[in-house]
Amino acid sequence: MANFPDSVVQTGSQVVPMRRFPPPAKDAAQTSVRYAVADYAIDRIDYPDQLIETFEPLGDGHYRWQVKEAFGSGRYEFCGLTDGFFVTFAETEYSTPQSAYFNSPDSLLIYLASNGDGEYVAGGGAPLSFEAPSTVLIVEPAHQPPAAVTLAGVARYIHIVVHREVLKTLYAGSAQELPALLQTFLEGELRHTTGRALPLSAAMLRCLEDVQTCPLDGRRRRIFLQSKALEIVCQALEAFDQTECFQSPEATKLTARGVVKAQRFLESNYVSPPSLEALAVEVGLSRSALCTGFRQIFGQSVFDYVQDLRMQRALALLSEGDDPITQIAYAVGYNRSSSFSVAVHRHFGTTPSKLRQRGAQSA
Repeated sequence: MANFPDSVVQTGSQVVPMRRFPPPAKDAAQTSVRYAVADYAIDRIDYPDQLIETFEPLGDGHYRWQVKEAFGSGRYEFCGLTDGFFVTFAETEYSTPQSAYFNSPDSLLIYLASNGDGEYVAGGGAPLSFEAPSTVLIVEPAHQPPAAVTLAGVARYIHIVVHREVLKTLYAGSAQELPALLQTFLEGELRHTTGRALPLSAAMLRCLEDVQTCPLDGRRRRIFLQSKALEIVCQALEAFDQTECFQSPEATKLTARGVVKAQRFLESNYVSPPSLEALAVEVGLSRSALCTGFRQIFGQSVFDYVQDLRMQRALALLSEGDDPITQIAYAVGYNRSSSFSVAVHRHFGTTPSKLRQRGAQSA
């Protein structure tokens, strides 16, 4: 956990966040992102045996590895999609906070996390929290000192690097559609690293979940990762463009954290969900903040989300077994089979019996 308090200090008229983690040691590892995919060819990777348990090549500039228990536990995947466009996905538990120096010259960085903690501190800059759930956008011009990066806890995140030349290509002839800061970056006029926490959206969380659960291999997996990376870039740029329409980043993050906690609680308790008041108390939000935040992030009400969870489970039970429909109704939270039948018809447009027949025919 953090070794420093999560607090702020007053400097003149400015409130500057204090670091929650100590800076990396002077001899800590330093990573600098290179531009060419060829620099990440398998035969050029020099990985430390003391940290990595297994290393699995997946293609040119694409590989996956497991870390050793002394460092933590879990997996990483790196994919060089094209020169200047890289994706790293991680699901890992750090036994202690891990700190290192990192720089990605002339690049846009996007960090999206559903779990974990940490922070990013640009040279001479203020700390930017990675505490999940979070989306962070960082713009690093060339010739900047390395940033101090710390990751901690049970982390699930995706990290995307888009070089300025790639962003120029993506927005060729349409740079005026970008936020002013990124237009300045494309013109080569940005002088200092800039980072900002962004409002979290359901679309971003779905992208992260899609990457986490993707069963594809080979070229298909590479194409899939590219599509999801581009989707996250678009969503992050849209959120960056709209940040003035939202409340303060810290208030937004507190709400997002409570909403994601509510989502996970409902996933385990959809059969007998709590009242909105009780759920709000459980996750530390007011009822209005919970309802508003849930709709903003997941695009539906708490009630509709619970109904979707019930219907997903009902579909699985109807398709996979021959339990009586009344029993299935009870299993997903309905006290009467008639209420269950109405809910199924509203959701799927057919009766439970016909839905079961469809599953049998497609099996």
